[in-house]
Amino acid sequence: MFAHIFLASILIISPVLGQNDDIEVAPYEVVETKASYEVRDYPARKWVSTDNAAKDIHGGIEHSVSFDRLFQYISGNNVNNTKIDMTSPVTFFIQRSDDPEAEQEFTMSFYIPAVHQDDPIQPQAENVYIEDRAGFRVVATEFGGFASSEDFEMAAQDLYESATADGFDLITETYYNAGYDSPYTIFNRRNEAWFVVRAV
Repeated sequence: MFAHIFLASILIISPVLGQNDDIEVAPYEVVETKASYEVRDYPARKWVSTDNAAKDIHGGIEHSVSFDRLFQYISGNNVNNTKIDMTSPVTFFIQRSDDPEAEQEFTMSFYIPAVHQDDPIQPQAENVYIEDRAGFRVVATEFGGFASSEDFEMAAQDLYESATADGFDLITETYYNAGYDSPYTIFNRRNEAWFVVRAV
């Protein structure tokens, strides 16, 4: 009896245990692979974004508020009342602060699907906007689990130490966090920290 209940439970929840291969991922090219990170080139693309500030970016209410603004946009709160496919990753562009008690300003963004890149649908909400993100090169490190703000900060610190030791000149006043999974993905979660490489 228990075995039957357990099997039924697995069958019910299994669709949300892994990553959804149908979700469009923002394009990039891996330029170089290091022991603990990659060097990537991201082409110029458009993203839909919203700004906020928080002491705990990934654990505070500001995270949910920002996500909801963007989710409402793709759910039809736009000038065309059109539903737009969810994409990956969700990125966080973070203004770093040396004061651990200070709020950090951040921009949360969804990648706009390729079908809408040439003519993005405009948001209706005043606090949501289309970001025309220029092409850039990053160093990027990946880690798993349900990541906290501290997890992202530790990954960024390790990335900084490794990449600068390899001679990369990084922009350190800001950095990116990226998450690729829904809250319902249990296994094989993908989180990343990025630093932009300063142009020569």
